Amino acid sequence: MVSLELYWTTWLKLVTEPFRYFGSVWLGILPLYVTLALGELYKSKVSFGHAVSNGFVMLWAGLNWGARLSGIGWTGYVTEFSKAQMSVAWLVTAATVALGVFTIVLGFRKKDRGLCEVLGHTRFSCYFLILFYPMQARLLRWDNTNVIAVLLFALPVWFVVYLLGRLIRAMIK
Repeated sequence: MVSLELYWTTWLKLVTEPFRYFGSVWLGILPLYVTLALGELYKSKVSFGHAVSNGFVMLWAGLNWGARLSGIGWTGYVTEFSKAQMSVAWLVTAATVALGVFTIVLGFRKKDRGLCEVLGHTRFSCYFLILFYPMQARLLRWDNTNVIAVLLFALPVWFVVYLLGRLIRAMIK
């Protein structure tokens, strides 16, 4: 049985690893943190417009990952991937781009309110984008421990981000 401490330290490494490599921060992860912070501060309720903006964030991240994986973008990779890990990285990239385009179209069409409720939350999209980033940028390997850590702490982190957003909004008013 694996201890919770292992997943906690893994989660912390996923959050901090991109900042060890200065070149990986600016176009890759900093826009995600800014989007998360601004989204939590200024978006009080989810709308179709929020879904469109989150779709663009997902599209941006997916295109950024695609550029890095193909060698077009910043190439200071630390970790070599096996063929299986590279396949997973490309699959996640394609899924992110597809979900981004889907969310943009969904927001513009203004049809499915329920789906926009999920995809319109910045904490939903940004959490996964931020924590998948170190693996997608090949700073860390795609492995079960990393993925379990991302999933295990998703709800607690979303709740903390929600509370912090409400607290800061209340202090601003």
